Amino acid sequence: MQAQNIRPAAVAGTFYPQDPQELRSMVQSFLAKAPLAAEGEPPAFVSPHAGFIYSGQVAAYGYKNLKKAPIERPRRVFVLAPSHRVYLDGVSVGNYSAYQTPLGDITLDQETIEKLLKLPDVTNNPASHKMDHALEVQLPFLQETVVNFRLVPIMFGDISGGQLADIVATCWQQEDLIIVSSDLSHFHPYQQAQKLDQNSHDAVLSQQPREIESCEACGRTGIAALLEMARRQKWQPSLSKYCNSGDTAGDKNSVVGYATYLFHPNQSTPARTTPATTTADLPRLVRSHLEKVLGGTKGLEATTLIKQFPDLAQQGATFITLTKNGQLRGCIGSLVAHRSLAEDLLENSISAATRDPRFAAVTREELADLRVEVSRLTEATPLLYHDGEDLLTRLKPGIHGVILEKNGHRSTFLPQVWEQLPNPVQFLEHLCQKAGLQGDCWKNNPNISTYTVEKTKETG
Repeated sequence: MQAQNIRPAAVAGTFYPQDPQELRSMVQSFLAKAPLAAEGEPPAFVSPHAGFIYSGQVAAYGYKNLKKAPIERPRRVFVLAPSHRVYLDGVSVGNYSAYQTPLGDITLDQETIEKLLKLPDVTNNPASHKMDHALEVQLPFLQETVVNFRLVPIMFGDISGGQLADIVATCWQQEDLIIVSSDLSHFHPYQQAQKLDQNSHDAVLSQQPREIESCEACGRTGIAALLEMARRQKWQPSLSKYCNSGDTAGDKNSVVGYATYLFHPNQSTPARTTPATTTADLPRLVRSHLEKVLGGTKGLEATTLIKQFPDLAQQGATFITLTKNGQLRGCIGSLVAHRSLAEDLLENSISAATRDPRFAAVTREELADLRVEVSRLTEATPLLYHDGEDLLTRLKPGIHGVILEKNGHRSTFLPQVWEQLPNPVQFLEHLCQKAGLQGDCWKNNPNISTYTVEKTKETG
């Protein structure tokens, strides 16, 4: 990637004002007229991408709820937008060092982009980014609300919503923001457009990814991906604002529909992490627990953690990974949720540090040189396949954690292991050997289950 390869604003002066002061004034005017959501800041939302005079006010219903990120900790923002101008197989993150608008240059999260580029269906071909408006028109709103953020620009084309969700989930963390860029129906008479757009509302609000993929929304694949992530995270969608171009600045004989759908943690079902907690807290809690126990004192107590972070009371499965200078130093975890997240986190912390049979126990003095990574596992599901060759095609490197079982032997690799073993054959051979079986056991139809993880690793 070039040191400075800035993607210039392509639609400034057409979709929104070229002059910075005029642009800032327009965005602030839209924001001033939009209400705040009672549920607070959304972790994700769908936003329209037409010219600002058509859809800017609808977009403001999402951005009004965003908080300014602190200078010392930029917020990571994934923007998922459909490719309108060129055919795109899979997704592209582009090959840029920054995105530009009249309000200034936007830094990209290069570390995340590099991780995504290791996945199937992800390229850095810039063709879909160069002239497309769908992603670009979201950026001035982000510059005026979140202000301090790092962008992960994802243009999508021929890919399923489930695949796109899996791609985002490999890097997404609780603190991140996801914005899906999409308009609704295109170029129908006013009343017909309203009926068609009601189909989109129904699909989103009932959380039916397959239904939204049959609607006219140009970003329907991105919306389907967001609905899949909402299912996993137990987010609840709501329709914050809807209108069409006939309501704003267009002719009612041929209109385009616009909606902002907000996603919030479901109030009737505890979210996976309490709003007072971020995934960054989990490695911190592990380190604090290990410092106490390895120092010879009583560690943290699950009951105390649950009082502080109520969502840690729900059952969950975690893996704790300890590394030293980039090398594995201990890794122990649970494959099945059978106790509270608090209990699982604390017990696996000690196991990873002192009970991994591959390593000597970690000492209190050594702890300062280790980095802690916490992985929270989704429920494993059986992977159906015909034979060894078919198995190779069904595994998703970088996404799937894999459990292999045969003749009473069992082993697992977290998705992170794909970074060391990117070739599926090598991955499966090592997984067989870890289970105490011959390296080619994967050719003899062992039981395979897959899962995904949400991982958080200490920085610095």
